Amino acid sequence: LHCTRPLCLGRRRLSSDAHMRVRTPFRCSPHPCEYEIAFVSDVEGDLDYFNRWVAGSRCVAYTGSDEAALTLTHARAYFVYGGDVPDHGRGSEQLLRLLVGLKRAFPRRVALLVGNRDLNKLRLTSECAPSDLARPHWSIPAPHWDPSAPTLSQHLEQVAAARGGGATAASCDCAAERLRWMYENTLGCPATFEARRAELAALRSVGSATGDNGGGGGGGGGGGGGGGGGGGGPPPPPPP
Repeated sequence: LHCTRPLCLGRRRLSSDAHMRVRTPFRCSPHPCEYEIAFVSDVEGDLDYFNRWVAGSRCVAYTGSDEAALTLTHARAYFVYGGDVPDHGRGSEQLLRLLVGLKRAFPRRVALLVGNRDLNKLRLTSECAPSDLARPHWSIPAPHWDPSAPTLSQHLEQVAAARGGGATAASCDCAAERLRWMYENTLGCPATFEARRAELAALRSVGSATGDNGGGGGGGGGGGGGGGGGGGGPPPPPPP
């Protein structure tokens, strides 16, 4: 069992050993059934860390050298992901696809739990929707839980000042900047926008992962996303 602290299953207390076998007796059989459970949590987009974990796991493995899909290694292997897939690393989308693919392949032997970093991305499905992007930027308040956070208008004014050349808050208002503002000021993950930009650039082979909004867009991880927009033009559709 992969875990960072002891875990209690009913009356059985499991230590934090790398792997542990759990014997569960069934009345229908005179012999105990043996299961092996792998557990990992809070990867937060760090795909290199996850790959190292997979390399040491007896329950979970990649199906090929390209590391494009996961599988369970034997008939009594189970896997539990403890939550917090995206944010800090540059592998959030790839990790999501791997975990969902494993769940689809083994729906009854894989459990994907959600953490706060997964749940708080659900708002992106509405706030990055065309209907919400059509709201005037000045009508969107700052997060009530952080009095020091800027409003969207204040964020856009800062972006306009940095761009210069007569840029205004209205001309800088696009899906990418709204998403950047949400990540940096309302979701507690200020590095996620650039990490997602870099990941999407690598996945789509679009060249440099850096540059202004005209060169690329950041997407949302863990339940929805917004696309990148350029200048003050209309935002493109969100990435899949």
